[in-house]
Amino acid sequence: MDYTLTILETHYDLLDGAVFTPTGLEGGAYLLCGLSVTATETRLLVREVIPVKKEHYLKRAPDRLSIDSASYAAIAKRAAATRTAVIFVHSHPGGLAGFSPQDNREEPKLMEFLATRCPAVPHGSLVLTPGSLGHGRIWAQGGWAPLKRIRAIGRRFRFVNDLDQIPLPDFFDRQIRAFGPDIQKLLQRLHIGVVGVGGTGSPLVEQLTRLGVGTISEFDRDPLEDSNVTRVYGSRIADKGVNKTKVSEEHVNQIGLGTVVRAYPEHITDEETAKRLRECDVVFGCTDKQTPRGILVQLALQYYIPVFDLGIKIDAEDETLRGVVGRVTTLMPGEACLFCRGRILAEIIALESLSPEEWQLRADEHYAPELQTEDPAVITFTTAVAAQAVSELLHRLTGFMGEERRTTEVLMLFHEPQIRTNRTPPDPTCLCSQQELWGVGDRDTFLGLFWPVPVSTV
Repeated sequence: MDYTLTILETHYDLLDGAVFTPTGLEGGAYLLCGLSVTATETRLLVREVIPVKKEHYLKRAPDRLSIDSASYAAIAKRAAATRTAVIFVHSHPGGLAGFSPQDNREEPKLMEFLATRCPAVPHGSLVLTPGSLGHGRIWAQGGWAPLKRIRAIGRRFRFVNDLDQIPLPDFFDRQIRAFGPDIQKLLQRLHIGVVGVGGTGSPLVEQLTRLGVGTISEFDRDPLEDSNVTRVYGSRIADKGVNKTKVSEEHVNQIGLGTVVRAYPEHITDEETAKRLRECDVVFGCTDKQTPRGILVQLALQYYIPVFDLGIKIDAEDETLRGVVGRVTTLMPGEACLFCRGRILAEIIALESLSPEEWQLRADEHYAPELQTEDPAVITFTTAVAAQAVSELLHRLTGFMGEERRTTEVLMLFHEPQIRTNRTPPDPTCLCSQQELWGVGDRDTFLGLFWPVPVSTV
């Protein structure tokens, strides 16, 4: 089991200020964390940063820290009440990376105390040096296990990994000249989800593969149709009827750059399939249905997994192209979601659960929009939107578009042509403004949603 930690950039800034103020003295804080537990990873999601109160410091020095036990007791009580894990954080202002002998002597006592008061969840510690995301460890079965990865999500996506042992094949040389070896190694460590492997999803997979992304999980229940071949990369006429994820998996394997594809030939409206999204670092939404988009909104909020949602609309009348608009929207806590922006509507999500016959009956009764025929689609435009989405990811990793850029939506007006950007504030009445949902992680009902019972179990 690997242990990892994900923290929002806003929480990290608060933490950094708490443990490094005043300058030159060690400081402490606690992180209360939700949990995401899969077969191979326990992911701790920072929900709250609680600085140690001034009155609870017994001693503060450049190389030593002592805290009143009443501080630990109050945090343990709060963690037990909220079913959250506790990470104790302290600073090494002198720059000592890793844990000191004093830390190794004292911290096991704190961990045992927390394990007694809150036995159902893991607890751990994190040490920060100036300018770093820190070094962490988890107390597990009476000993220490390392935090394998630390993620900070915000204007930038920052990751702490052990990258030293990752080889850099020669075929990535041109990219390394652009972004440097550490970004290339990071790409090889990333696990990215792609929901929908059609017109925008397949060029996304193509680009992520050739960038050197290590693992791609693909989700799509639909088989390849004749009309898909003009837009789905790696597909052939002979592949008609084959599931799109299988077509893509075979194509990626034939490229041979080492990317591992996990193909899930189901829609994420299936609960067990949707749970596999928790394994990803980043997700791209490439579906034209509103129900899966609503699921991805909840995923970004409750699991701190950034989502890039893609859309494209081609306006054509009488076989004449009148306009083409592409969209890439970045979803994460603190930013406007697709509901805020009017990109998805609860009413349409409800209608999508109906059969075509039921939908048409509602339409006849004027309770639903008319069922639409297949929208126009052209590979040139779907590929361009996918490229913009990958560019947004690269910016979050590198900052190449400028340190001040905080855009969360890009609109591509191909027919004008121009690109517009915006950062719409969240609607305070929207679910994305309910901070009690942020980082909640696993709970009794996945994502707090109603999931249909699989037919096989009925």
